[in-house]
Parts: sequence; C-alpha cells; structure tokens
Amino acid sequence: MKKLNRSRLLLTSAAMAFAATTVQADTVLTMWHQHPEWQGAVQDILDAFEAENPGITIELEEIAGTNYSARLNTALAAGEAPDLFGLPAGPETLAAAEAGYIADLTGAVDTSNLRQAALDAIDSNGQIWGVPILGAYSVGLYYHRDLMDELGLEPPSNQAEFMAMCDSLNEQGMTTLVVPASDGIVPSFMYMMLTASVMGADGFEALRNGERSFTDPDMVEAAEFLQYIGQNCLQPGALSTPYVEGKALAAMQRGVMMPGGSADYVGYREINPNVDLGVVPFPAVGDNAPATVTGLEYIFTVNSGSENAEAAVTFLNWMLGETAQQMVVDNITMTTHSGVIPGENRILEEFTVAAQSNDVRVFYELPETGNVWSVVQQNIAALFLGEMSPEEFAQAAQDAVILTE
Repeated sequence: MKKLNRSRLLLTSAAMAFAATTVQADTVLTMWHQHPEWQGAVQDILDAFEAENPGITIELEEIAGTNYSARLNTALAAGEAPDLFGLPAGPETLAAAEAGYIADLTGAVDTSNLRQAALDAIDSNGQIWGVPILGAYSVGLYYHRDLMDELGLEPPSNQAEFMAMCDSLNEQGMTTLVVPASDGIVPSFMYMMLTASVMGADGFEALRNGERSFTDPDMVEAAEFLQYIGQNCLQPGALSTPYVEGKALAAMQRGVMMPGGSADYVGYREINPNVDLGVVPFPAVGDNAPATVTGLEYIFTVNSGSENAEAAVTFLNWMLGETAQQMVVDNITMTTHSGVIPGENRILEEFTVAAQSNDVRVFYELPETGNVWSVVQQNIAALFLGEMSPEEFAQAAQDAVILTE
C-alpha cells in the first residue's frame, strides 16, 4: 500500500497535465511494448510526439510477446521496470495496481474522447490505471484472396463449410490454417470466437452472471470443433510453432487462412509486402452466426517508481489526442478515439464489417472470465493431442469462471 500511496502523490500535481504541464528539459522516458512488428509505425508516432514536445525523448523497446510478460515481471520485482509499460486491461492491470507497481492515473489523463466501450474496459470502480494509446483490435479469420481465387474457394462461414474445405485441402497436400500454437494464445482466441458464435454478446453476459456455462451442450460443441481443427487442419508442428514463425508462415502463404487480429496486418505486410489478404468472421459452430472478438491492445501504465511521472502523463495525454490516434488507425490498428475515423484502410473496414456479424469482448478484460483465458491456454495442447476430451476442456474453462454476487 505504501507504493500505491506514493503513486497517487506523484500524480497529484499531474492531475491537470492534459491542460498544462511543465516538464523538465531533456527528460528521457523508457517504454516497453510487445509488438516488434510495429516498431517502425510506433516510432513514427513517437517522432511526432518528440517534435511537438522537444523536452521529452521516448526510448522504445519492443519485446516479442512470448518473452514480454516474463521479462516485465522480472523487471518489476527487481525495481527496474521502464517508466511506461503495457498491460492487458482487466485483472492483470488490477493485480499490478494492488501490488503497487503502477500509478493511479485517475484525473491525470483526459479520457473524454474515448469510445464508451474502451472507457468501460479501463474504468475500475472510478479509477484509471492505464489508457489505450495504441488502439483496440478485433480478431477474425484472414485468408489469402489471390490463393482462394486460384483454388476457386470462398472463405467458410460455418463449421460444415470449414470442415469440407479442410478435407479437400488435405487431399491436395495443402494447409488450411496456419496457427502458431506453442504458447496457446492464438488457439485461445479461436476458442473465444467459437464460443462467441454459440452464445453471442447476450449469452456472454449470461455466462458472466452464471446463467450460461461452458459445459452447456452447445458450448461443448465449440470445444469439439476446436479439437477437430487442431487435429486435422493446421500446419505440421503447430504446437511447437512460436508466434513470430507462425506469422511468417502465414504471410508467405504456407497456409490458405490464419486467425488474426486487426493489428496483425502490419506484421504480415512487413514480412511480405505483396501479401493480398481479406478478413471475415471466424466460422461458426453449427448453424450459428460466425463471430469475432474485440478488445483493447495493451493499455499503458506509469511505473509508480518513475521519477518522470509528469512527463509520462504528458506523453499519454498526447497519445490520446487526434494527431496520434489518426496515425494509429491509418498505420496500425483500430483507434479508441470517438472522433477519429480511418483513411483508406481496406483491412480495418473489413474487420468493422466482420464485427457486425457477432462480436463479443475478449475474456481476459473482465473479472468473471479473466482466469478462463490462462486456463484455456494451458490446456490447448492437451485438447489437440487428445489427452483431454472436449467435455473436460469445457469443464476446466467453466471452473475458471469467477461468479460474483
């Protein structure tokens, strides 16, 4: 609690930072993020900030997602974390706050232009611990438009179409879906989309209220479909394929389709500038509507031990403004700014259309389902290998739901 009190004291004078802040000249802010493939696009935004704020320099370090959490946890425990670092909105951010690692930003950052869904995701009983400066994302199904045309195929919208395509491509010696599954993250997104197709947004609310369960028969069908995909439709060695390698395989057409988020497009283009992709919702379980899931990219927090808290707040407020958010939506992913719209960006337009089918928030942003995310990750390999039945997998997911009175 001592650290938490100190963090509030540090930002007392910064509470009006978005109106006016005096920052000591030649301040260097260190910043950690988990998207190496965004390095160039993010650096362009930081350069624009530094041009408008000549007294502050941002030293950005992009760390591969598979290494990010472990490295950040080590740095936090050692008191060596950067001034600014990203965390998933929800339970993980609240845990960092309770541990005293991050500063309370309530009143220090101007959230007035955030879309309501983004504000809801970062507001914890009236307190703000981090803000979404690098946008939001939706996850759906990417497909190679040119390859689909060559094969005379259309993207599948439901389970029957997907399974028929998988069987046909297997006969031709082709991979249906490239999935980096070594850490379980991408398959976990697949499970979220499959269950989203079954329950929809209203059903997700019912799940959080205890009126719906992952063990309901139609929800178990989602686990069954996921197991089928894992056992029949992925590239060889999927369970040992890390994210960076999987992204490269996908970009270079080693598979016809791949699950991915709106922010992944930048990385695909970086690997293969000529890649020709389209986006649709992930195929539905049974006859349900195909689905996407949506959440915030990592929100940025201020290290409670930072000696540059006011400069950090100045930076966060600039990043929440129109200039930065226009650069985010034009070059990286969806913005959370209510007054900013994308320029010509076909992929983001397709994600917007895809999300109109059946969109549900990601599990890990919400207290009732935050633990489900990690449990699903841990059990994906067992499901794919047949060491865990779909019923057992669904039960593990349900056991991780935290119901509140």
